[in-house]
Amino acid sequence: MCGLAGFAKADLAADDAQALLKRLAGCLVHRGPDGEGTLWHADDRVGLAHRRLSVIDTSATGAQPMVSASGRLAIVFNGEIVNAPELAAELRGAGAIFRGHSDTEVLLEAIEAWGLERALERIAGMFAFAVHDRLAHTLHLVRDRLGVKPMHYAWVGGERTGTLAFASEVRAILEMPGFRREIDAQGLAGFMARGCVVGGSSIWKGLHKLGPAEWLTCDLGSGATRIRRYWDALAVAVRGCEDPLQDSDGDVLAQGEALLSQVVRENLLSDVPVACFLSGGVDSATVAMLAHASDSSGKVHAFTLGFKEAAFDERPDAQRLADRMGMTWMPQEFAEADMLALVPELAEIYDEPFADASAIATVHLCRSMRKHAIVALSGDGGDEVFAGYNRHVHSMLRWNAGAAPGGWLPGLLARGLLRLSREAAESIARSMALVLPTVRNLRNPADTVRKWAWMHAPHEEATAYEGLTRADPFGASGPGWWNDDAARMLPDALRRMQFMDQTGYMVDDPLVKVDRASMSCGLEVRVPLLDHRVVEFAWRLPPHMKVRDGRGKWLLRALLQRRLPNFEPSRRKVGFAVPLAQWLRGPLRDWAGDMIGQARRASSLLDAAALERDFEAIRAGLDQPAHGVWCGLMLQAWRNRWGASE
Repeated sequence: MCGLAGFAKADLAADDAQALLKRLAGCLVHRGPDGEGTLWHADDRVGLAHRRLSVIDTSATGAQPMVSASGRLAIVFNGEIVNAPELAAELRGAGAIFRGHSDTEVLLEAIEAWGLERALERIAGMFAFAVHDRLAHTLHLVRDRLGVKPMHYAWVGGERTGTLAFASEVRAILEMPGFRREIDAQGLAGFMARGCVVGGSSIWKGLHKLGPAEWLTCDLGSGATRIRRYWDALAVAVRGCEDPLQDSDGDVLAQGEALLSQVVRENLLSDVPVACFLSGGVDSATVAMLAHASDSSGKVHAFTLGFKEAAFDERPDAQRLADRMGMTWMPQEFAEADMLALVPELAEIYDEPFADASAIATVHLCRSMRKHAIVALSGDGGDEVFAGYNRHVHSMLRWNAGAAPGGWLPGLLARGLLRLSREAAESIARSMALVLPTVRNLRNPADTVRKWAWMHAPHEEATAYEGLTRADPFGASGPGWWNDDAARMLPDALRRMQFMDQTGYMVDDPLVKVDRASMSCGLEVRVPLLDHRVVEFAWRLPPHMKVRDGRGKWLLRALLQRRLPNFEPSRRKVGFAVPLAQWLRGPLRDWAGDMIGQARRASSLLDAAALERDFEAIRAGLDQPAHGVWCGLMLQAWRNRWGASE
């Protein structure tokens, strides 16, 4: 895991090119604290910069930029190729000689031997890399199939005629001479609606993100670029739906267990200490259980983040699980003092506006884990791949084939609820909580009422999904993740929503959150449930092997029961949630007031009056959802750090 940056078609003298490369690398020290390398190729005017986090082959033979044995290719790479040992054995059999044992060298020699397209078909893992082909005079930028690792790029000074810059994080491209910091209206609108910048756009005009499974090729002579997909997520989903597994529950469970065990075992490969995230839920429990089973040394420990607030504290559930597995458990408590110290840092860590408040807890846990390990396995992707969100479960009843559209009474009630003001919805939620324990136990009952209404109102799926995935359930609409092609080609609402979550929401929110949080302290987080082989297998699961008995993730639950009989994972879905409203009323009150005051004084990117009104409602103790306020605060904090112009 590392940070990479570089440029092509740059009209620079060698000394100036090297100085600029060192500046770009300096922006990414946090991603790679163990070493730095730069490489300038004057003939093609290509510069490569790299910051290294040493994980596999920590010796000098694993350093980057790395040049192939023939001298034809040069690469900067970020990520892990988890099947590198298997590929290395095949390449050795064909005559390849390796200088070290890094997965970077395996990837480089695979490209040399098989060509880039064939190599991409063969590799598994998470990755983003740039490879310069000195013979063909081309530069290739590549991102992994599920979008785990980031790759940003921009033409500075004009497409084809200017300089093509690229980097793991936006901050490095901002250092390119001539880059203009102008806000992109689409990127801003997406952020205000979803709490993150949506899709391939950026908060800056002219700066783009390579999408999942995208491969950009730049002809270094003409400057012409071509972007293609080497793995088609929609085609994979459609094929899986058309060829569902027909086996019994037991046979499918055995297949899933064998595949997941293999993938988790591959993800444990490391020359440095490895740990696991562990909540009380299904996803991290599955990964931790399989990791522990494959760890003969007993050195893979489990880490859980805890809060003093019982509604947010996952430690009791995680401890039960760790004790049952016999896994060393290392709980970490998140105190208010830790939170206060972290919040002002968020705009530095996330160099585009980002308002998922669970980032606070994620950063803290990553920093705690980094004291003990350099690699961590997480359960990210389990909800998207195996159908774990409430909307997946409810879609089976609301829209799937043969299901009635909820009946006229729920539809009428839902439509009425959507017309209510925020205050009225909160009042109804409070009244419901007096008589319904399930509502009383919710952290944000008004949010839940609103989401129920979006699901059950007589809308089309696209309208419902748009409402369900807003950062603020009562907020404005904006760019989102609905894909009309997928909606037309996939057979039912469950799998349509899964696809939107897997290719949209997951890429822009959870994966960005974890990548920036972990790499801000040099921790490599691996995501076995997002291995493309697991995803392809999961698309072949029929709906009843995803959602059953009113609960999602049937296969993962069944696997836990098979390995840990009579063990019941937590039914609560916490997921690093934080008591945001309480904090805004308490220790974050002054900081939030300062941000709002600065927003009022600036020519505004946001409605400072509305932001102040909603913040005052939170301070007054109303059951006001804090998501919309947090978006505004994060935008202002980001603007303060990164100097956004109007």
